[in-house]
Amino acid sequence: MSILTRKELIKMEEYYYLIGYKEWYPFPKELKNKLLDVYGREHFPYTYTEQDIYEGSRKIIIDYFKA
Repeated sequence: MSILTRKELIKMEEYYYLIGYKEWYPFPKELKNKLLDVYGREHFPYTYTEQDIYEGSRKIIIDYFKA
């Protein structure tokens, strides 16, 4: 069982910056809020693994910046 914290969100921002998405840094406030709404707490009856959080977050981030 795992949740996304603000500290992990900062690490994600830094990761995307370091791999070449410099225009994405820092993430806009609405994107941060969306990620924390979805993965910032456990939604009963669902439980998230660390892999679920990072894969789901990656999809949300990519979709956000495609628009």
